[in-house]
Amino acid sequence: MMKLGFYGGSFDPPHVGHAAATQCFAHAMRLDKLLIIPAAQSPLKGNPSVAAEHRLELCRHTFDYPVSDLELQRIGVNYTIDTVLKLREQHPAAELFMLIGTDQLANFTRWHRWQEILQLCTVCALQRDAVALQTQLPVHLISGFVPVDISSTKLRGMLALGEDVSTHLTPAALDYIQQHKLYTEPNLPPKRLQHSRNVADTAEQLAIKHGADVAKAKFAGLWHDCGKYMVEHGWMHGAVGADYLQQHMGIDDEDILDAVRYHTLGRENMSTLEQIIVAADLTSTDRDYPDVEHVRALAQQDLAACCRYIMEYKARTFLQRKAASPQSLREPSSDRPEVGQLLPKEGAKD
Repeated sequence: MMKLGFYGGSFDPPHVGHAAATQCFAHAMRLDKLLIIPAAQSPLKGNPSVAAEHRLELCRHTFDYPVSDLELQRIGVNYTIDTVLKLREQHPAAELFMLIGTDQLANFTRWHRWQEILQLCTVCALQRDAVALQTQLPVHLISGFVPVDISSTKLRGMLALGEDVSTHLTPAALDYIQQHKLYTEPNLPPKRLQHSRNVADTAEQLAIKHGADVAKAKFAGLWHDCGKYMVEHGWMHGAVGADYLQQHMGIDDEDILDAVRYHTLGRENMSTLEQIIVAADLTSTDRDYPDVEHVRALAQQDLAACCRYIMEYKARTFLQRKAASPQSLREPSSDRPEVGQLLPKEGAKD
């Protein structure tokens, strides 16, 4: 009887740790065949950062085993039970083995029809030497695996920050990422992405002018609107974007996170970087409201005064609810006013 193994996941992106896991899996279970199956959309993880066709190619550049587009052919959320049933249909005489990560094992009972999965295939998890796995599930634990200290979440953040990831990706996968410029910009509609690029350029200039960290300013400017389309109410997208950067991109720099979090609502005693992103958002080259040159001059001369002007206007516009009439300080792709909550004070802390 053929022993058929499969390893599924978002692979967003796939890295050398994933590759090492498959080698250990195939050897320990003496598999005759092992399939790598990237998911279109995980029920528990949401949408991946890059398109399915890119992750498919990255898997081909990472693993030494065949890569299947079985799940990518299905529309919408993928459930593992559907993949198991399809593999059972395609290979009725095979013995099925599925590899899952230790994080997935902890959530396995949340999976759709997880009891059936256990009945139809042998679920395997890698026993890391430093961490003793404990589970009441009938799962085959594979010992002897030496984990690689990297995760896809951390890699996404490193790639976005322009850090060296050459030890975490195969050369072919890294070349593909660089060639297609993956994981370097937020996934936004073209007009909104161009606005974010403009904000990044303006933030860079303001950081140079006011002595702030240029790299942080440019990054926060580029990603400031990453949560724009994740929430119904536009005034919440700063907080949502910061959470996205932290949870999905592995960004742990509090200066960057706060700059994204407060760029819409502001807060008391904003740092220089936070003020720069507020100002850059409203003075980027795509802004053309009547008083934009005045606001740009303020941004050069006095960041606190500039932010106060912006926040007072936002608060006044929101309170007056004049969304139907022309307003200055309006975003280029929306006429929805935003809320100005707290104003920066003179002598704000850095």
